[in-house]
Amino acid sequence: MRGARIVRIAKVAPGPYHGQPPPNSLTCRAFRIPVPRWSLPFLAFLFALQCQGQLSIWAEEFENTCTQNCLASSYVGPQGAWTVVSTGTNGACPNAWFISCQENGNPVGTCGSGCGNNETLHIGNDGTCGSPNACFFCPSGDCGAAYDASCPPALCAFCCSCQSSQTNVRAVSPVIDLSAWGSITLRFKYMEGGVTTSDNATLEYFDGLAWSTLSDMPKTPVGACAAQGTWTNFTVALPASANNNPNVRLGFRWVNDDDGSGTDPSIAIDDVELTVPYTPPGTGLVVNEMSNGASGNKEYIELLAVGTPCTTIDIRGIKVDDNNGVANNGFGTSMSGSGVSQGHFRFTNDPQWSVVPVGSLILIYNQADLNPTVPPDDPSDLSPNDKIYVLPANSPLLEACSTSPNGLLTSQYPTCVYGIGNWINMAYRDQGDAAQTRDPNGRYFHGVSYGPGLQNMNNGGIDNLRVSTLDHLGRVIFFNTGNYRLVANFTSALIAGNETPGAPNNAVNALYISTIQCITLPVELLTFTAEDQRDRVRLNWTTASELNCAYFTVERSLDGERFVPLATVNGAGTTQTAQYYIHDDIGPPDGSLFYRLRQTDLDGTDHLSRLVSVNRRIASALVLGGPQEVISFTGLLDVPWSLTDASGRLEAQGRSIGTWPLPGDGVHLLRTAGPSPALYRLVVGLNGAWIQVVH
Repeated sequence: MRGARIVRIAKVAPGPYHGQPPPNSLTCRAFRIPVPRWSLPFLAFLFALQCQGQLSIWAEEFENTCTQNCLASSYVGPQGAWTVVSTGTNGACPNAWFISCQENGNPVGTCGSGCGNNETLHIGNDGTCGSPNACFFCPSGDCGAAYDASCPPALCAFCCSCQSSQTNVRAVSPVIDLSAWGSITLRFKYMEGGVTTSDNATLEYFDGLAWSTLSDMPKTPVGACAAQGTWTNFTVALPASANNNPNVRLGFRWVNDDDGSGTDPSIAIDDVELTVPYTPPGTGLVVNEMSNGASGNKEYIELLAVGTPCTTIDIRGIKVDDNNGVANNGFGTSMSGSGVSQGHFRFTNDPQWSVVPVGSLILIYNQADLNPTVPPDDPSDLSPNDKIYVLPANSPLLEACSTSPNGLLTSQYPTCVYGIGNWINMAYRDQGDAAQTRDPNGRYFHGVSYGPGLQNMNNGGIDNLRVSTLDHLGRVIFFNTGNYRLVANFTSALIAGNETPGAPNNAVNALYISTIQCITLPVELLTFTAEDQRDRVRLNWTTASELNCAYFTVERSLDGERFVPLATVNGAGTTQTAQYYIHDDIGPPDGSLFYRLRQTDLDGTDHLSRLVSVNRRIASALVLGGPQEVISFTGLLDVPWSLTDASGRLEAQGRSIGTWPLPGDGVHLLRTAGPSPALYRLVVGLNGAWIQVVH
């Protein structure tokens, strides 16, 4: 029995999910995208989600490896020392704040239990001072979130002692510096029993001048857990006075009125975290491809430089790492069983890293167990100058750092050593792991993860890019096109035919990369379109001005990678007058076709345009510049059609086939009915679209 006088002695075995951090939260709002009147036959409006993650800026897990009777007043955590102060009347043997594994920090929704390996902050019985009922239920002291509610005076002779267990104490956090932060949310998991406000826990807040009560948390559900308690999430916004405040403290206060009445659990707390709204900036490195290799550690990571098209970005100091337990929150110390490898890479201060063109690919690989698909080293992008960098983990252009990146401690990092990197600083675990990039201060920028929940894998960063729940030996993850913060735009696949280190992952990835590279001609190219006209594909392009333009070569590809020349069309030399060009590709093959222009200057210098594509079997994609991008379906009869997103949610439907505005970025499915039903995969990205017949 567990109640006012009896504290549990035996506890259930800990569950397998020790240390599982709370899910990364997302707050989303829907907004309507206006559509021109002429588009109404296709779609009245589109909806999009603008989601914002929560960035952890301070966290405490109470990990001290203590099994029993470690007072919270002696605890020094990664953020500093905790203290315990009296906040009212205390008896001769009050309840005490402990930090130990006696109340294992199990996942939310599960029952409390005895020692596992996840310590918590909790109120327990102090066995050193003659607690009124200690000899009956907890002679050793600290039996978890279980307290001595004292002995009623009339029964004093039958108790272990007649001392008072009246309690009024606060466990106090170290000073928390919230300078430069605002809109701060506090979240933690807890369990609480007691009785009304007589035996009760409250959350308190110090603004640097005075303490105040922030919340009287509800008693947590009992359910099947009974007196063992149920772990429950709690979230509250900090007051505005916390914004930009360098002197904040948090407090957990416990009162026990010594009346001999109350119900366990007392109070236990774990996984305390402060977060702020955060959308990673649009300039940095994203994971374009990562492979576990077919065997051994034939692993690599391929990063894509993103930012404003046609520009360069500075990647000096950017960090590259596996999960280390901190990809989606501030908790890391309890993730030792989840593929954590100490250390990380960061890009050196070499000048070449200060001007990396947007759209560049950077491949880092394990030189100790070489993947045979990795191309020759090209660490400085000189041979050839193709915006592709290839370098081993021990390249002098990388620093090998012995510790894990930490966005909470951005002011100092240990000395990192040039050129002796070992892939172990990055190595992926087959059962589950992640790959991520962080800004020079250690804050999350982009990451993907894989592996089952029971392996304690993170959810894939702020963006929740958990691509797969499979074991990944012999598998590769790669980005396709569109928004790189949507999991639907990533693929997990077997490595056979899918490993492409140092090259685009597929045709749509190549199209996306060419678009953000903004490969420019020495002409002002207004439009470049390709339209299927049954017996031919008509190519149209328009220039606003030309400078020393000798001619254009029209090139075609069946896969978006290998191109053959079709024809040359003379340019206008130098002109400030708009020029209009047409070329017909007569009798082209069926299937997906990709076209580009190779523009040649009078001095022989070549420049490549972006790609456009058509599909000859039934549908074709027509891309026009500017905000009114459209897609044109040709060769179709007046048949019913529907457009859904990748999850099957209906976006639009109708019968008329013609020219319609593009839907939003991402993957969409177009289905046609009638005598010859068909399914098309429509991928929409920056300045273009690609459509493919599925069946």
